[in-house]
Amino acid sequence: MKTTSTLKAIAIATLLASCSGSSSLTVPNGSPAGSPGSRSTYSRPIVWQGGEPSPTAQKIVAFVAKNKGKRVGDGQCWGLINLAYRAAGIKHRGGRVWGRRVNWQKEGVRPGDIIEFEYARYPYAYTDANHTAIIMKVADRNSVLVAHQHWNGKFKVTMTTIPLTYLRSGKQIVYRYEP
Repeated sequence: MKTTSTLKAIAIATLLASCSGSSSLTVPNGSPAGSPGSRSTYSRPIVWQGGEPSPTAQKIVAFVAKNKGKRVGDGQCWGLINLAYRAAGIKHRGGRVWGRRVNWQKEGVRPGDIIEFEYARYPYAYTDANHTAIIMKVADRNSVLVAHQHWNGKFKVTMTTIPLTYLRSGKQIVYRYEP
């Protein structure tokens, strides 16, 4: 059981970390959160923009923004990305691989990156076996604003904030087109 002083120390460390932009905390015994000596894990990755989008990625984002609220193609999620790729002059080879796989925790994300979800579960949202979305921008230190369709029964382009750092189960794979 944690003492009042321990809980106060954790609350202060959390507050300081949120103000400083740090993504890891030190627990009261002096060990970094999540390390073998710590008793609790408070560490969470940070979502950040890793560079500017390429001109091709800007075309992808522009296509999606222009079609917000509209049904694109057959209304399926992957169809939106496929037609956005065509509009940007990209020949997609098919399947659910949209370019180079990106380690978003190390490289950051960029507008125009594609996320493939596989049974992804978040505190307030979930996906089925396969769902595809385009990152429009970094929303905050935990989330990205994505554009997608065939979400919540809507077959038109909608925007949703997805908390990448709060993935509870399943997969979220980020891809970046690079010529």
